[in-house]
Amino acid sequence: MAIEEQVRARLRQARFERGLSLAQLAARAGMTASTISRLETGARRLTLAQVERLAEALELPTDALLGVQASPSPARDGRTWWPVGAERDDGPRVYRVELPVGEPVRHQHEGHQWLHVLDGTARLLVGDRERLLRAGESADFPTWEPHALVAVERPADVVIIFRPRAGG
Repeated sequence: MAIEEQVRARLRQARFERGLSLAQLAARAGMTASTISRLETGARRLTLAQVERLAEALELPTDALLGVQASPSPARDGRTWWPVGAERDDGPRVYRVELPVGEPVRHQHEGHQWLHVLDGTARLLVGDRERLLRAGESADFPTWEPHALVAVERPADVVIIFRPRAGG
């Protein structure tokens, strides 16, 4: 089952477990009932920002909808990585990552990356550009450009989606 399908199933299940109608969840999340219905059925693509809003409306941690595994993988570059769903070689890979505060270490490789900050503030450097991303903000960039990502002031919690090959 694709990651987005798993999130849709968790969303629907959490709404049913709480006895909420589409309209009730929509009101809590600041959306319309038809939007919730289309998100649950796959008629509309889910965004990370929507997942975050829906988790809050359901009084759940975002991890509960994303299906983050309970045990993290070993730290890489001082980061703790939790795979979200199965790690595959043939498509996007999704991780929840705890970023440490520290000096940025630039990387460069084939692919494309999307990220969404769940908590804290992250400093993103891509090429000669720098951007601060706060909770609820997202960015994407080609990973062939030298890039680095670190937390500012305190560790930050982010979701990273990485596609190894631009067309893959």
